[in-house]
Amino acid sequence: MRAAILGAGVLLGACGGGGGGYDGGGGGSGGALPTYSVGGMVSGLQGGKTLVLQNNSSSGSTDLMISANGPFTFATQLAYGMNSYVIVVATQPAGQTCTVANGSGTNVGTNVTNVTVTCT
Repeated sequence: MRAAILGAGVLLGACGGGGGGYDGGGGGSGGALPTYSVGGMVSGLQGGKTLVLQNNSSSGSTDLMISANGPFTFATQLAYGMNSYVIVVATQPAGQTCTVANGSGTNVGTNVTNVTVTCT
């Protein structure tokens, strides 16, 4: 009889109750907010010329030197819903004028890829 009671105690002890598998959440930091890039496309920039774009975001100002047509992306990323951005031409290429379209936004929640810079 004693062996049967000990055996039952061992089996019940092995179950342990588990703890429910869910800790109820809350209280934790939840990790870092996701970040998103800001960029777009440059067209019309003549060979051998350079322009400088500036991202005046709520995280600070970042410059990006561009010397060819095509896609661009600023190195500094923006945190989800917490930042705004304003892209301007900080330095025009010699003998050309570049303009920015779709160069500002707020509450970023996805990668920004629609900034267009057109040089004439």
